[in-house]
Amino acid sequence: MNDIILAVNDIILAGNDKEEIVGIKEALNKTLKIKDLGDLRYFLGLEVARSKKGIMINQRKYALELLTDVGYLLACKPVITPIDNLVKLPSTESVPFKDVQAYKRLIERLMYLTNTRSDITFFVQQLSQFLDKHTIAHYNATIRILRFIKGVSSLGLFFSSRTSAHLKAF
Repeated sequence: MNDIILAVNDIILAGNDKEEIVGIKEALNKTLKIKDLGDLRYFLGLEVARSKKGIMINQRKYALELLTDVGYLLACKPVITPIDNLVKLPSTESVPFKDVQAYKRLIERLMYLTNTRSDITFFVQQLSQFLDKHTIAHYNATIRILRFIKGVSSLGLFFSSRTSAHLKAF
């Protein structure tokens, strides 16, 4: 006989039928002894705010932690665009950026931020193409994205309660 061990720390139940959700929670509690934490507010770096108008999902706290971790960026002056259109990437500047792991980690964290920030998705994707051969110009472009994020850290996704659109996920 084979055994399977499954560890689940967090689970989100969502739907528009409260009775069905209560039934699922009761069934799970019989087998797994779950703890209901109530309405979702924060999950894996995503902040969720509900109102009668709809649901707002953002990563403000995650973005501010990212700025803090970089260090000096929390006190920097924000910019109004995520990229400087005058800078061409790949750059003709051939000076490599020495801290390879710092650049990769920064790109990884920015990629996670694109879950709620489609305004930076294209630029982060472009910079991620240079993980192996990045230069100071690439790093500076990444810092510019962070300066942009500083100015608009609370932006996110809003799902109106007055729309007929349906979100499906698998």
